[in-house]
Parts: sequence; C-alpha cells; structure tokens
Amino acid sequence: MKGSLRKRAGAWELRVDAGMVNGRRVQKSRTYRGTKKEAEAELRRMVTVAERGSDFSADKITFGAHANRWFDGKRALKPLTAARYRELLDRHILPVIGSLPLTKLRPDHVQDVLNEARASGLSEQTALHIYRCLFAVLHQAVQLDLLWRNPAEAVEAPQPERREVEPMKVEILERALSVVATSDLLMPTLLAVGAGMRRGEVLGLRWRDLDFETGTVRLSQTVQTDPEQGWTFTGTKTHRSRVFHLPSFVLDALRAHRKAQSQRRLLCGPGWVDHDLVVDRADGSPMRPWALSRRFRYAMEGAGIDLRFHDLRHANATLSMTAGVDLKATSFRLGHSRIGITADTYVGMPDDHDRAAAAKLDALLAPVMACVSNP
Repeated sequence: MKGSLRKRAGAWELRVDAGMVNGRRVQKSRTYRGTKKEAEAELRRMVTVAERGSDFSADKITFGAHANRWFDGKRALKPLTAARYRELLDRHILPVIGSLPLTKLRPDHVQDVLNEARASGLSEQTALHIYRCLFAVLHQAVQLDLLWRNPAEAVEAPQPERREVEPMKVEILERALSVVATSDLLMPTLLAVGAGMRRGEVLGLRWRDLDFETGTVRLSQTVQTDPEQGWTFTGTKTHRSRVFHLPSFVLDALRAHRKAQSQRRLLCGPGWVDHDLVVDRADGSPMRPWALSRRFRYAMEGAGIDLRFHDLRHANATLSMTAGVDLKATSFRLGHSRIGITADTYVGMPDDHDRAAAAKLDALLAPVMACVSNP
C-alpha cells in the first residue's frame, strides 16, 4: 500500500491507496493537524490499517465507544476492580473526552481529564488511578492499530505523596486487643496482626488451609465485595497462594475458636451454611469485608483508639521488623509481589527463616496476649 501527505492550510492532508474494490480504486484521505512527524506516523498507521483490509473505521470511533469496548473485554477482572474501572470511566473520563474521535485524541486531552479531576477536589492518588485507566484504554488502541501512539505517554503521571507507615506501638495494640477480646472480632484481629493477612484473606481463610501439625497456613482464597451479589470468593491479590508459619498465639487462638465454632454449628443445625470458613457471620456464611472494617472501626472509636482494620497488617510488618525479621521474610509473609514494595512501604522463602519469623513475632506479642487472656 502507498501513502502520501502534503501541507494544506495549516494542516496535513493524508492520503492512502486502499486498493481495488469492485473494480474501482479506493483512496482514503483525511486532514491531520499536528507536526510533520506526527502526521507521518499517522500516515503509517493508515497504511497499516489498509494493508490489513480495514475500512478505516477508527476514524469514526469515539474514545467513549472504544473505552466501553475495552471494558467489555476485561472479563477476568475481579468484581470490585471492574466496578472501580467502570466508575473511573463514567464519572471522570468519559464526561470529558468520551465524545472525541479516538484518532484525534492528543496529550492535551489527557491532561484535561487530570485537570478536571484535580479541580473537582480529587486526591492525587485518585488522579493516578484515572491516569492508569486512561493509559490502559489508549494502550489497547495502539495495539489494535487504531492509534499510532499512546497520547498518555506524553503526560506526566500524577505522583501522590507516599504515605509513611509508622511503627505500631505495642501499647496501642494491647488496648485494641482488649477491646475485641470477648467479641467475634478477636479472631480476625489476631489473623491480621499475627499473620499480616489482608482483610479478604482473613475472611476467605478455610479450616482446610490450616495445618496444625506443622503450624502453617496456605492462603489461596479471599472474600471480596461484589457490587451485585454482595460478596464473592476470588483468588489472592497476587493470583498465587503462599504458605508460611503462624505464631503460636495465633494457632492457640485458632484451636479455641474452632471449638467455639463447632458449638455454634450444632446450635444452628440445618441453618448452618458450610463454606469451611474460619471467620463467619455466626451461621457459617462469609462476613462482608465492608462490615468487618466498619465494625472494627466503630469498636476502636468507642475506646478512643485511632486504628483501622488494615492498620493491623501494617502492625504485623513493623513489629516483625522491630523483632529482627529480615525484609525478605516480611515481604513473603505479607504477600507482596516485589520485595521493593515492602522496602518502600515499611522502610518461596527458606523454611528456617520463615519459622524464625513466626517465633520472633510470637515472642514479641506473648506479653500482650497474656494481658488479653487474663484481663
């Protein structure tokens, strides 16, 4: 296929020979405003499209239409992630550039989206989420030869300030545990602070994932909020399971919790919903993630403690490091995809190191558990 361009009235006329159709030669032309380099790149894209037998439909596609098609293809997304992408598109991206032709999208349009987000009072973290969503949509357009380059590449990504996680004071943790000591929040709290488990991992933990003989746990399932169904079981955040040792105080609490749950199960009879879950809503069904966070927050506020449920995971990391657990061990137990994430946030793994990690954490928190057990 051949293509040509020429300068006309402050713009470029791009023309491509699309071959013969029904005995007639077909040519496609369009006007492009930009630099010569950009015009040449767009011409190359048009030639590529013509060589593939396309009808140049990209010229008629709006950004909104392409974004919706991109979203529809994301079938593997977790429900909460999909809902978040949909929200970013509908509330912050499509109202600004959704009606623009895809092929005419420029870096300044991407910048307009970010400017609108900031002007509406959104945080830099949310602006970054918007940018990443927009970047992904445009990246697919490049892969499909609908665009010759990703306009978002020329725009600086928002850079939210990194939140420094301060080491948890043992006194605060002791107060928090005393607040939940006699409630059904105790087991989730101990799993989060003792094992560094994410909220969804705590709620998705099954009894068959525990090995009391070796003192290990295998994390492979989470409970996640589903906008339509309320909750759903999914894989872990990093899409792979991990096995590590638990501190003795967590194992002891789990044994006691299993006995109490067995009694509740007998009382519940046929009304028991069997998901084999460690943490449940008193009838065997999963506790909702948002409900756990809200109840824990209310309990802490009632005791004058500024603490979120997710802070317990941070506490596990900072206390582990305080106890001398190495960075690699801490990163593995937390389930971070890269050790750099752990290093940036908190300033298979060999079995011996992992066992030492559990033992050190157990020794550090043993006095706290003694206070909770004997108030």
